[in-house]
Amino acid sequence: GQTPRRKVLIIGIDGCRPDTIAVANTPNLDSLIANGAYSDLAQTGITVSAPGWSDMLCGVWENKHGVTNNSFSGMNYGQYPHLFRRVKEACSQSFLSSFVSWSPINTFITPPETDLIVSVSSDLAVLQAALAHLANDDPDLSFVYFGDVDLAGHGYGFDPSVPQYIATIEVTDTYIGQLLMALQSRPTYAQEEWLILMSSDHGGSFAGHGQQIPSHMTVPFLVSGAATQQGTVITPAPEVVDLPPTIFAFLGLPVDPAWGWDGQAVGLAAPPYA
Repeated sequence: GQTPRRKVLIIGIDGCRPDTIAVANTPNLDSLIANGAYSDLAQTGITVSAPGWSDMLCGVWENKHGVTNNSFSGMNYGQYPHLFRRVKEACSQSFLSSFVSWSPINTFITPPETDLIVSVSSDLAVLQAALAHLANDDPDLSFVYFGDVDLAGHGYGFDPSVPQYIATIEVTDTYIGQLLMALQSRPTYAQEEWLILMSSDHGGSFAGHGQQIPSHMTVPFLVSGAATQQGTVITPAPEVVDLPPTIFAFLGLPVDPAWGWDGQAVGLAAPPYA
């Protein structure tokens, strides 16, 4: 039969503490976790959004990409670009898309050669745009970012004991459920093999983040799908820089050591899924 076309959906949840996923009612994330490899002990770098998303999307730490705060001063994306640029270099035909409700990700990190760049003002608008994209287009890699969990943390507190923070994670989980339904409703879904990844840029405590302490640095990291070590815990604990090498391994694309990536592929089924 025909080899399934490998496709990737990256879900970013800003400011999401993994110990809150554990207590919240999140059936869609729970299902992805059951059908994937997961860690609730993953680590990020500087616990602010600009460096955190740069770590994850560029696959290198701040000493390379140069972003240490939300001003993006010192950014070195020319030398250490978003993984989308590396995908385009390897597969110029790939359709790449990025949907965010925190526009600096798309303004600064997302490379201009991305085929669809959508920056909107709310998570609901992110969801609606991403649903239409999955229904009508043929993406190969898509990044879908939700920011409301971080806003709830700043408003009420980043903690599993804070009802508003839990409630926002639960709403975000319903959005993820709608994304998964749209994905599975694609007419070509039977000929596709999807890898779904989910992580966060930082956790938090009280109403803030930005410190190099466990409650701020510990984030969820999920790889889900048929190509993963389903139902397992990723050990040792992964780091957010593992996201690009994991995607490249899944897609069977070589990683050039000259890129200086700091992570490694995690959670995929053995032998290596290439």
